[in-house]
Amino acid sequence: MKSTNILLSGLFSTLLFSCATVHDRLNTGTIVRDCTGTYVRVAENEDYLVCNSDILASKKEGEKVSLVYDYTKECKERDGKIMCMMYHENKGMIRVKSVK
Repeated sequence: MKSTNILLSGLFSTLLFSCATVHDRLNTGTIVRDCTGTYVRVAENEDYLVCNSDILASKKEGEKVSLVYDYTKECKERDGKIMCMMYHENKGMIRVKSVK
């Protein structure tokens, strides 16, 4: 009975920690800019729209950067801003926490 409780406890703990969400991502990518915004290309044709693009203002188009970021569903920094009508395919939006 004791060994069963220990086993169940261990299993529950493992499941609990395996479900934890990892928010911070560290990735190396290339800066891509056009009239629709600033993007980080992390793989071949996998662009992510940077919501807080001001953090990358000192970086040049095509420059490689290492970033720590979170995925986001809202881009409040872009609310009310006029963007061009061009379509830029992307995999989602990110908020950069730091540039390495």
